[in-house]
Amino acid sequence: MKITFQLVIAIICFTLCSCANLSNQIPTEGEGQITYSITYTGNPGKMETFLPHETIFTFKNKNASFITSAMGIIQVINLLENDNKKFTTLLINGMGENFAFTDTPEDVKIQENIPQYKIEPTEETKTIAGFKCKKAIVNDLTNNKKFEIFYYEKKKVYLGNSPYKDFNYLLLDYRDTKQGLEMHLEATKVDFNPIDTSLLSVHGNFKWVDKNAFLSIIENIRAPL
Repeated sequence: MKITFQLVIAIICFTLCSCANLSNQIPTEGEGQITYSITYTGNPGKMETFLPHETIFTFKNKNASFITSAMGIIQVINLLENDNKKFTTLLINGMGENFAFTDTPEDVKIQENIPQYKIEPTEETKTIAGFKCKKAIVNDLTNNKKFEIFYYEKKKVYLGNSPYKDFNYLLLDYRDTKQGLEMHLEATKVDFNPIDTSLLSVHGNFKWVDKNAFLSIIENIRAPL
């Protein structure tokens, strides 16, 4: 059975966002690991079975990573080196060869500016995974719509390569859209203990390709019968 993975990879190659430094609270740098559940507010149809429903975000100072699995045979790791503006995606394929690519400056610019967001903080709060978060309204100026996010104002993160690039509070509840598919991500576990720093760098053997070749490889992965 052949599964088209282009939509899947668009979902699992997303970048977590941080929220705006718009209140009186001064966030601090640090490290930690957040587990997010993923639900789909659009209509993915039969593809929802193959889409990821959890991702793990690990960060320390200005570096971060996401680890997301799908189909039980592939794992995608997004590595963010914010000082160097370097964003790398790794594919670990349980059925074959491993691949990797690094975003070009042109890709980064597009992903950081489209859609264009404007954040409006509020005084409303919500407790998520045991942490009191503040609510903000995101004005999507590109698509002319609004939605809510909740952020933890005591923790700073540095995450580019997304339309939330200008904001530096840790989001614990937010929305994102990839390939027209709307997603809702909410933290289910938050751990600010020291992390395994090996999760923030490349380990193992990968064949390095460009982004288009990477997506083509993903699209042609075959699911086990």
